[in-house]
Amino acid sequence: MRTRLLWLLLPLLLVSCARRGHTDHHDSSTPHRSASHPSAEVDGGAAVELPVPEIDLGAPAAVPTTTPPKPTDTTEEELQAIPAGTCLPLYRDGREWSVSTLPAAISCESDRAGVFLVTQTGATSCPNGVGQDVWSYYSRITGNTTTLCLNRVWTKNYCVLAEQVGDTVKAIGSSTAVDCRATTAPNPYNQVLIISGAYKAPAGANPRHCMLNARDTRPYWTLLANDGNTLVCFTTR
Repeated sequence: MRTRLLWLLLPLLLVSCARRGHTDHHDSSTPHRSASHPSAEVDGGAAVELPVPEIDLGAPAAVPTTTPPKPTDTTEEELQAIPAGTCLPLYRDGREWSVSTLPAAISCESDRAGVFLVTQTGATSCPNGVGQDVWSYYSRITGNTTTLCLNRVWTKNYCVLAEQVGDTVKAIGSSTAVDCRATTAPNPYNQVLIISGAYKAPAGANPRHCMLNARDTRPYWTLLANDGNTLVCFTTR
């Protein structure tokens, strides 16, 4: 009878043991941690400083520099482009040039009162002999001065200003031109003379070489232009 009772209790004991073992595994006070997250296991000790690697970035790239364009002046460029041998219609009125801006070129054979031949462009200085003059232009834009050297083209039957004392003509304005009918003249001039001709200067040139013939009794005054190679004759109106 005892043996039979033992056999009946044995399954109950086995089931009870099995339940106890299963419950002990899941109720552990240590939280369950997945093996797939090992980084969650962090030591609570002091932080570790990792060395920062040194990176060589090389020298800084050079910043490109640009040179600003030089300022230009259209008038200056036009003057600088005028070649020697060009003729310009201008003259002095006794004080200033007859025009404030340089006029367009004309033929050197033009029959005009005031014609000047450009002998040099951009010179630092110009000759200052008879009939020689200078046109200068200062540019406020570039700060440069452009100079044209000029030499007068003498045209017959046009008039110039002169300074006369008694019967003596003291000075002739070799760059001037004036209406031959003018009755007044700007200081220091007080006389108007007419160009009677311009010739190749002979040896010992003087006013007698200006006479048209032996019966020509008009008074003459002369200038030697073009470095003494041209005889320019003047007489009264």
